[in-house]
Amino acid sequence: MAESLEDVLLGAYEGPDEIPESEEEEAPLRERFRIRDDGQANWAVRKIAQARQELATAEALARQEIERVERWLADRRREAERTERFFTALLMEYFIPKFAIDPRRKAVKLPSGTVQVRQQPPEFRRDDAALLKWLKEHEMTEFVDTKETPRWADLKAQVQVSGRHVVTEGGEIVEGVEVIPRPPLFKVIT
Repeated sequence: MAESLEDVLLGAYEGPDEIPESEEEEAPLRERFRIRDDGQANWAVRKIAQARQELATAEALARQEIERVERWLADRRREAERTERFFTALLMEYFIPKFAIDPRRKAVKLPSGTVQVRQQPPEFRRDDAALLKWLKEHEMTEFVDTKETPRWADLKAQVQVSGRHVVTEGGEIVEGVEVIPRPPLFKVIT
């Protein structure tokens, strides 16, 4: 649900810090700040520019810190992967001959983990264009996916908006499309 302008303005700043301690003491009613001239409008634009600059500075600092931590993590990852490759090679050198002697044996359980060997299915490298051509030539189209999608850009150029509907030049309502009006886009460019 979109917030109203008034909700945004009222929620943007907190109220006064001091609240009267007794019910007899009434806080003066304060009117919400409103921009009343170009000078105040310019001040508001400067405040937006300052907030954007502060965010950009914080984001740049965060990116630097993230990059530093990612480099540190990449070093730890490389070290761990190198250690894993080294010890895996040592284990393979020791266990592969044992598995070859007894082909029914698929695993060895050790106190710290299990070493196992499994036959893998083959890998298939496909050239989809060549495969599609072959399937069509051999009339095996049941193995070909066909994806149908509306060409919205082309259709949009041929229809008109009428209220909440899209209609053809002949006035027929196009089903499957709902027009959702949107408010004007208000931007502050700094």
